Amino acid sequence: MSDSQSDNSGDGQTDGGGIVRRQIPPDPATSEYDLLEILADIEEVDIETLPPLYNQVEHVVETLFKTPPSADAQMSISFSYAGYRITIDRTGTVQFVPVKDTIERNRQL
Repeated sequence: MSDSQSDNSGDGQTDGGGIVRRQIPPDPATSEYDLLEILADIEEVDIETLPPLYNQVEHVVETLFKTPPSADAQMSISFSYAGYRITIDRTGTVQFVPVKDTIERNRQL
């Protein structure tokens, strides 16, 4: 991540429902780390405390940028990870939708 993008605390948008939108460089070499860096910032934790992304999605994020589909396809991927529903499109726009409360409520049922 470049120096201009390393401080995510003020970047992106957050709506009233806790949805966070940020941008990562569409670089297959750094995309997964960049994603984890943003999530650690959102959660205000060290990146090392997050569960391994590889165990959840292997190299899907990396692959999206390594062999991007046609722009006409308007491709995006979505997956659940660490209490968020995460959607990433081929341009590097990332949306984090918190689902922690939903997960906790379903565990109590």
